[in-house]
Amino acid sequence: MSEMEEAELQAFTADRVRALTGLTLRQLQYWDEQAFVRPSLTARQGRGRKRLYSFRDLVSLKVAAQLRRHGISLQQIRKVNAHLRKLDYRTPLAELRFFVEDARLYFEESGTVRAGRRPEQIIAIYAVPVGVIAHDLADRIAKLRTRPHGQIERRRGALGGRPVIKGTRIAVDSIRHLAEQGADEAEILAMYPDLTSNDVRAALASEAPPRSRRKAG
Repeated sequence: MSEMEEAELQAFTADRVRALTGLTLRQLQYWDEQAFVRPSLTARQGRGRKRLYSFRDLVSLKVAAQLRRHGISLQQIRKVNAHLRKLDYRTPLAELRFFVEDARLYFEESGTVRAGRRPEQIIAIYAVPVGVIAHDLADRIAKLRTRPHGQIERRRGALGGRPVIKGTRIAVDSIRHLAEQGADEAEILAMYPDLTSNDVRAALASEAPPRSRRKAG
């Protein structure tokens, strides 16, 4: 099985999507709420439900992020995305070729390059390499899978220095809290698809941080 095929079978949490695309968690939340690029595997409902994105969602987000960096407004991207969805494209940002010229967005559909506002203008200078983006993401995902499992670390700037599972931003105390609430290993892994059994066991076996003591007044 190729890296691309393996990537397409995975689920990606918002934290992992943030690391792979460079988008902020606030952007992901806003784009979800605006029904622009939503997590297709499970839409978050309320505070307790995690967003889980598919690989196609991941490619769509990366393409949108590149278009934004090249001066395309979110309104323009959303307009083209909505138009293409009406043409029965499920994830148009991950399926078609997009071009940028003078901060205007163009796309290739049915063998024709079209402009969002004026279809007769077909000049394109920058083409978003969707295929390259997809393969690059698959390669990065494959490298993430090689991280050491069952290890805990503290990183400066990551969750205030709290202990996390090595190679992730998942706090050890979050896993311990779930276990204290009655969640078993399978349930914890379902909530955190990036983890392995060794990660969960390491978190539960680690020492809890000492509680701060109040000074006698």
